[in-house]
Amino acid sequence: MKTNLIEVGLPTDKVSVVQPALAECLIETGDQLIGHQVYEEQTLFVVRMLSDTLQCHLKTLSSAFHEKTVDSFQVVSCYLFKVAFKDSDYANNMREFPFQIGESWFQSADEEQAAYLCLNLPHLSQRQTAWLATQTSIAQWTKEW
Repeated sequence: MKTNLIEVGLPTDKVSVVQPALAECLIETGDQLIGHQVYEEQTLFVVRMLSDTLQCHLKTLSSAFHEKTVDSFQVVSCYLFKVAFKDSDYANNMREFPFQIGESWFQSADEEQAAYLCLNLPHLSQRQTAWLATQTSIAQWTKEW
């Protein structure tokens, strides 16, 4: 089954403003912050929606967008795979992963040595499986339900 995610892009200097509102919405909905990645001056939050909770998030995000504390947000539907690494220096390796068009990855919000793959298909391709199997820095990978 596909997972519904909300990807939120914001200036890194606005994280302290956005994070409390996001946390409040997560408590209200029961959804989970599963991704948090910093790209110098931009930060990405990824929220996993566990049910039909989009309206709560839209209200919060629309307000933040109009106040210019959030630069962008989008709903993404994909198959999630979690990759656990032996160390936390894996970002460069992930750039070489054989993604299909429209696929992506992001760092785990709560595990320093983990990342998520957001894929189009419910299974890994042969190339993707082979790539994961040859990476000595990967401890394991699993499909998320």
